[in-house]
Amino acid sequence: MIKRLNKAGIRQGFLYYLLATLALALIFFCYIFQGASTEMMTPIGWIYFVASCITHAAILLLIPFLLIQLPLAVLGCRQRWANGALGFVYGLLFVLAVANSYVYAIYHFHINGLVLEMLTGPGASEIFVFSFWIYAKAIVLSLLLMALSGVLAWLSRKLAKRCRQRHFWRNSLLPLLAVGLFSQAGHIYGSATVNASIVESTDVIPYYFPLRANKLLVKMGMIDRRKMNRLHFKSAGSSVVYPLRPLKIRKPEKPLNVVILCIDSWNPRTLTADCTPNICNFAREAEQYPHHLSSSNGTRGGIFGMFTGLSAYYWKSFEYANIQPLLIEQLLKAGYKVQAYPSATFDYPPFAKMIFGHVKGLNTNTPGATPYERDIRITHNFMTDLDRYDGSRPFFSFVFYDSAHAIEVPKSKQHRFRPCWEYCDYMKLSNDIDPTPFFNLYRNCVAEVDSLIGLTLDKLKQKDLLRNTVVIITGDHGQEFNENHNNYWGHSSNYSEWQIHTPLIYYYPGCKPGKRGYRTTHYDLSPTLLRQVLGVTNPPSDLSMGHDLSDPSPRDWHLAGNDLYYAFTLTDGTIVEKRGSGSLKVLDKRMRPLPDYRLNARELQEAIRNMNRFFK
Repeated sequence: MIKRLNKAGIRQGFLYYLLATLALALIFFCYIFQGASTEMMTPIGWIYFVASCITHAAILLLIPFLLIQLPLAVLGCRQRWANGALGFVYGLLFVLAVANSYVYAIYHFHINGLVLEMLTGPGASEIFVFSFWIYAKAIVLSLLLMALSGVLAWLSRKLAKRCRQRHFWRNSLLPLLAVGLFSQAGHIYGSATVNASIVESTDVIPYYFPLRANKLLVKMGMIDRRKMNRLHFKSAGSSVVYPLRPLKIRKPEKPLNVVILCIDSWNPRTLTADCTPNICNFAREAEQYPHHLSSSNGTRGGIFGMFTGLSAYYWKSFEYANIQPLLIEQLLKAGYKVQAYPSATFDYPPFAKMIFGHVKGLNTNTPGATPYERDIRITHNFMTDLDRYDGSRPFFSFVFYDSAHAIEVPKSKQHRFRPCWEYCDYMKLSNDIDPTPFFNLYRNCVAEVDSLIGLTLDKLKQKDLLRNTVVIITGDHGQEFNENHNNYWGHSSNYSEWQIHTPLIYYYPGCKPGKRGYRTTHYDLSPTLLRQVLGVTNPPSDLSMGHDLSDPSPRDWHLAGNDLYYAFTLTDGTIVEKRGSGSLKVLDKRMRPLPDYRLNARELQEAIRNMNRFFK
């Protein structure tokens, strides 16, 4: 068997591996231009980043080389079979890397289990809405990348015929090994010294986990442990105390109905008389909170915070212990009819289980081919239920619109704001494009949702229900359109105000209309409703991370995010961001890094304590 070893094939296959490594490394290198990371890069950071791109590409491509090239060479197979198999695998990796670059450009995180679950899980077609042209572009780009893989195979054959060096393996392997060792040593140095350019650029490369040696360096006395651990986030237990103290309830004389009209991904710049006239007219009769912040930059955390009063930092603990929101539990105990009207499925994220787990007969899905059709359907369903309402028991309704999230409406509904894209082409997004046509498409979507909300508000007036109903109009989170000019679009990619700031209109019988000038958050909604509607007399601190909406107390160090990736937003706009890797990053309100920012250790400690206080 050994005599049949195809040594010439192995040499040509290794040249193919080297060329593919350079191609994949170039794709990785382009990732850094998707955001603002280049602003803090230093010469040593650039050298480290290039070395890391080559190292990571070499590691990834080494696996198919060892699993395909070597076994076929040992079996004496012709090299064209190995080239064909390697070309297919390398091409797929190129496609995956480029596809990941689009995900990273929009969300600034890489393809992961969450993305795959959203793409393949229940209701995927309701979450991701792509046009025919998006699919066409993706197919053409994939074919070109597969062709690139074939060209590299052809080039490696040409080079192999000319490459007759005596020390081929030594001259090929030693530089590659040197680059790999340099990248690992660079990261050991960068993580120990908190070198911004090294730490920042490491996160850009998908699933690159270079070596760290902080404990060893501390042991050797080369770095100060106290400085390293000053901002360390310690993990709390998994058991939750919610509420912190038993509820005290003074039953109200007249129960109030509650209606929450929620717009998925609502940018506050659209709350204008020309875009949302119905909401603006209603807001004149209600309390307005223009400085309102969501509990997250995504739907899961935004809705969780709205209903529980707690951060999605507690999501897993709630899920494992089957804990339901106090608001919904108390509504059910008080005899309320609780119903939801979701445009996108409540199967994923699993709000049907996490928020409405004890509600019988819950609507979890709405028929309709498009988000706009489903938005129309949920409006019709809600108004139909209002027509059937006989006043025998109070009701709680949650109406959740999706068109603004999908950024898709029929062409006939795109006339209000021009110029306007006909469909959302994510491949066009970059830091240099004019966002106006894209934003106008979004504004047209919000305007259509406003028309539907106008119908629901009119129905509430016609039924004379505003005299005994609380009405909340808000969003689950914000939606960014590169307002900070650092190539961020959409949501779930950062904790700037554009991704967590969303309007809040709060109406109740006897309210004093007007704008409130202080900061409020999604954590305030649950304790406010528990007090005002259900008569809970406990202080909000027993029930949530928030305050009563009427309380103007400062809400500094606002927490947004989940258990792995979250941020504190200070009153001055500073963002203290904790990433999934465990690293800490401080940015200004325009998402520009502040590497020399000095955090107040006491305030940070208090913020962490408040974050963990619902754990035992």
